[in-house]
Amino acid sequence: MINRKSILVFCARLAEVYPIGAIKYAPGTFASFIAVFIGFNLITSLGILNYFFITCIIIFVGYFLCEIHIRLYNKKDPREIVIDEFGGQFIVLFATIESENIFYNFMSLTLSFLLFRFFDISKIGPIKKFESLPNGLGIMADDIIAGLCAFIVQCAILTSLNQKMIIKLI
Repeated sequence: MINRKSILVFCARLAEVYPIGAIKYAPGTFASFIAVFIGFNLITSLGILNYFFITCIIIFVGYFLCEIHIRLYNKKDPREIVIDEFGGQFIVLFATIESENIFYNFMSLTLSFLLFRFFDISKIGPIKKFESLPNGLGIMADDIIAGLCAFIVQCAILTSLNQKMIIKLI
């Protein structure tokens, strides 16, 4: 029989995107790296609108999973929670390019990864303030803002290079 504790542990593992969150060194960086490949495959196979809905679901559900993890293990911002990296990295991927040239796709994905990690680790600008929000909200919010900052910078870079992005900017 499944009991309440088992369900809570299962949800906590989802917040860790288990086993990624259990990696000893740099689980957030590894999660972002994996999210780049998963996200790019999702965005190219399902289309931009479905990818948008998936990203929103990950962010929304991620918040609740973080809340469960925090309450279960009584830790403020545990490093093993990496669902927030998926949400933030998925946001940046909206700024990837649409190209038949695999090199351009690779460079765009690399830029997405590097920009997100830069903003997520450095916590510059408003990102640090969002991290101080309580519990799961703070865990998710700083990565969402880091993803948005990286998205804006990547859009500016790709636009200046005359690259056609997957998302159409007005």
